[in-house]
Amino acid sequence: MNIMEDQVGGLARVRDEDLRGRASGAGARTLLESIMTAEQVHEPVVRPRRVRRFVVAAVAASALAAAVVIGPGLLSEGPGLATSYANAAMEIERRGDQWVAKVKDPYADHAKYAEAFKAVGLDVTLTLLPSSPSGVGKVVRIGGSGDRTPGKGLGGGLEPEGCQMGTLGCGLAVTVDVGYTGKGVIYLGRTAQPGERYGNWAPATREGETLHGLKVDERTVGEVRKEAAERGIKTVVAVIDPNEGGGYGYNPHKQPDSVGDDWIVWEAEALSADAVRLLVTKERLAKNPVYDGPKPADLS
Repeated sequence: MNIMEDQVGGLARVRDEDLRGRASGAGARTLLESIMTAEQVHEPVVRPRRVRRFVVAAVAASALAAAVVIGPGLLSEGPGLATSYANAAMEIERRGDQWVAKVKDPYADHAKYAEAFKAVGLDVTLTLLPSSPSGVGKVVRIGGSGDRTPGKGLGGGLEPEGCQMGTLGCGLAVTVDVGYTGKGVIYLGRTAQPGERYGNWAPATREGETLHGLKVDERTVGEVRKEAAERGIKTVVAVIDPNEGGGYGYNPHKQPDSVGDDWIVWEAEALSADAVRLLVTKERLAKNPVYDGPKPADLS
């Protein structure tokens, strides 16, 4: 995903009192009429994508400035052909065969994101979930309806691609293929605020997470709890039930009153900046039920 930023600025700001008492000539009226015949919307106001410079009399220039409204911006090449939109939460533009929407405020009301997509004719819902460090900028879930393959044509990540969140110019972005006609749903990971519970699932041992570098799988609860506490990380426990066909499950409402220090840990799930959940069984099993085999090396 190649994502570039394009800003629209330089719009004139004119107050009513600046125009009071000005004479109107035929040239000014003609120019004003041509402006006012363009398609009008309350918010944003349609502005032509390419602006030619005219040398006009002072009165005509004032009439042109009076027609410009500052606020959420929508650029178009003609009626119904919007190519760019921006509000306080998001800016979106067409780049080749994709729409690229960059999040300006990751903590904004999600309705503002939907507003931006709707302005360019897209029915897309974006939800930003508080995520663990390794999940920021990653698509947590994606789907949709109305297209042959739900979620096809939708994507998300960091802009510029591969940048480090928190550095200057790095932000979250969503891509939508031009011609996408379905109803899209995207859940994208954002940086969690202090005290927020993570909305993504990630091993706490993954690079960037709180227990990175600590081996937790196939060790005892007592060992893992001790080393996590040394890092200032609290632990909670979930007793898991391996499935016959692979994988596992657990019921958080049916947990034993106590878990022995000799129980076996199979994974540590990142819960928040200072807490993890240990997935454990009472007995040592022949294979890790979380991964139906050895834990992948890139998650350790």
